[in-house]
Amino acid sequence: MRHKNPRYLAFVRSLPCSHCKTPEADPHHIINIGMGGMGTKADDIHTMPLCVPCHANVHANPKDWIEPQIRWILETQNKAQELGEL
Repeated sequence: MRHKNPRYLAFVRSLPCSHCKTPEADPHHIINIGMGGMGTKADDIHTMPLCVPCHANVHANPKDWIEPQIRWILETQNKAQELGEL
């Protein structure tokens, strides 16, 4: 069962894009590394902020973005911890 956390997703929305640093971004759930089941999203804690173009690029070529997604999730979680969101 996927764990949802609306408060954490709101925090992720408040951050700039992990890739290009555009100020407006949406939560992107990590893909292509087995964090979600087939056809399901990963838990909300496994999200990072991505703007619309970067989000589209990750979904278009997920195998090219495995390592950056892992780094961006860790950066997002570390920021959340620093600011008391986790």
